[in-house]
Amino acid sequence: MIRFSDYEIEKLMEEDMPVGDLTSELLGLNNRMGQIVAVVREEMVACGTEEAARLFEKAGLVVENYVPSGTKCQEGDQLLEAWGNAAAIHSVWRAGGIFMEFASGIATRTFRLVQAAQKGNPETTVAGSRKHVPFAKKMALKALYAGGGIPHRTGLSDSILVFREHLRFLGGYEPLAETVQRIRSRQKERMIVVEAHTLLEALSVAQSGAHFVQLDKMDVSSFRICVTECRKVNQHLGIVAAGGINEAAAMSYAEAGADVLVTSWMYAAPPADIGIQITQLDNQICAADG
Repeated sequence: MIRFSDYEIEKLMEEDMPVGDLTSELLGLNNRMGQIVAVVREEMVACGTEEAARLFEKAGLVVENYVPSGTKCQEGDQLLEAWGNAAAIHSVWRAGGIFMEFASGIATRTFRLVQAAQKGNPETTVAGSRKHVPFAKKMALKALYAGGGIPHRTGLSDSILVFREHLRFLGGYEPLAETVQRIRSRQKERMIVVEAHTLLEALSVAQSGAHFVQLDKMDVSSFRICVTECRKVNQHLGIVAAGGINEAAAMSYAEAGADVLVTSWMYAAPPADIGIQITQLDNQICAADG
């Protein structure tokens, strides 16, 4: 589970309110009590509710309930409910709502991609690349998990992925077996993935002793041929499809033999549509629905 530190939660508040909420102060909302409710406006997978709840609590609100990240929601479902000082509500409702909207958007798109892939092959895994919006890695990864995906790589430090660009400095694909053996002798417990763009390159990977070949930007027909020919050489070779993987293509690549689909498509999801309703505790509306 992706966990955000107290510092990161407080930073969300600080970015939107560096030296207080001028409007709420001038309106005298500190002596009023209110309620805030986040409501789903479309079918979606919830994400970021834990962080929104913690943000609200740090502002002094009492969080009554929220649905966990990964929950599948329908229009009209309630995501989160809290109450407390009206000025505190107005100081954090936008930051908390935006976090839930962006995280839920990615989670929902990931879920759709997973569903599409599993129609083609129930064993195919959807993995999010590290090509997410800068400074938003943890939110993107949390949403990826919530939607049923997994990270492909969280960064350069946790996995071995040899690109064609690496091999240009090592003699190309011809001495690949030697290159792979050198890696395996130093890092025995890690899987080795090597990228390929053509059938010839893929066959070199299959013969090299690498654990996976990552076939990049191949059309489905070429991909299917590569899978067949590579597994003639090495039946245990894992096959990764990368480049151009979206909801429309996921089923086809899964059917064609992909063990893993690697994509950043989910990270470009539009924010989920979440309504924020703020009322006085006597139920008279005191803020616009956002």
